[in-house]
Amino acid sequence: MALDPSPQRDLRGTLSGMEYLQRMIDGEISESPFNEHLGIRVTHAEPGTVMLECTVRPEHLNKIGSGHGGFVSSLLDNACGLAVDTLTDAGKVWTTMDLHVRFLKAVTLEAGTLRIVGHADHVGGHTSVSHAEVIRADGAVLASATSSLYALDVARLAAASAAAPSVAEAGDAA
Repeated sequence: MALDPSPQRDLRGTLSGMEYLQRMIDGEISESPFNEHLGIRVTHAEPGTVMLECTVRPEHLNKIGSGHGGFVSSLLDNACGLAVDTLTDAGKVWTTMDLHVRFLKAVTLEAGTLRIVGHADHVGGHTSVSHAEVIRADGAVLASATSSLYALDVARLAAASAAAPSVAEAGDAA
């Protein structure tokens, strides 16, 4: 499991979003630590569209036995962001500004493997808009979302990360 996301971030400095995603699909690049934790896999990418899969596990459920809202939102947020990535040049990544989620039907353990499809609606120089759906194997849409994203420069992110104190250093200062 990848624990440090900086090598992945740094690759986005040299690869377009589409190149990066294709390498991920081909197994040359690991998923982000968060995606690995949740079990999210990128299965298909083409310009403007991305498809993910995730098998529902007991730890994804809330106390009443349905998919936790944070889990479902994470699936949608990933698909929205990666859909925009498919149309993004090297050196730029996106961060979510807002995510509007609609929970339509319960995500249950019995749902098994979910398909999450994201589409880029508008990709601008500084902001983008996308939407996504969580779909059960029988085709039922369980949740949907729209998202606005803001562009970040990979080189500036790397420089800011290098200048920040490590967790150990921050603890020593306290």
